[in-house]
Amino acid sequence: MTLIVLAALTAVSALLMLVVMGMQWANLRRIRGLEESLLESRKKQEALQRESNKTILTLGKALAAVDQRLGQTQRRQQDLENKDSGSLTYAQASKLIQMGAAPEDLVKSCGLSEAEAKLVSLMAARGVGRVS
Repeated sequence: MTLIVLAALTAVSALLMLVVMGMQWANLRRIRGLEESLLESRKKQEALQRESNKTILTLGKALAAVDQRLGQTQRRQQDLENKDSGSLTYAQASKLIQMGAAPEDLVKSCGLSEAEAKLVSLMAARGVGRVS
């Protein structure tokens, strides 16, 4: 009887070994599938990273161009404002001269230099550059 028990135990052990080996084989297949999936995900991630880098570079260049154009626009605007303010000063000076102001008054009220104030006065006296 011990021989039968021993044979049964051996058979059960062999069966258990086959079951464990089958489970290991199944787990090995799952691990290989997971590795393949992980590799595929990694490749996709690297491709997305490359595309993101290209997009960031493109946006950086576009931003630099916009920044450059903004600087140009600001300079142009400042030039126009300076030009307009200068024209306004001479227009004010001319009106003040027509109202009888002296060149010294133009220096104080319009911010002109003495030479500019004298020139505006001379031009007004000769009828040149009158503002209507």
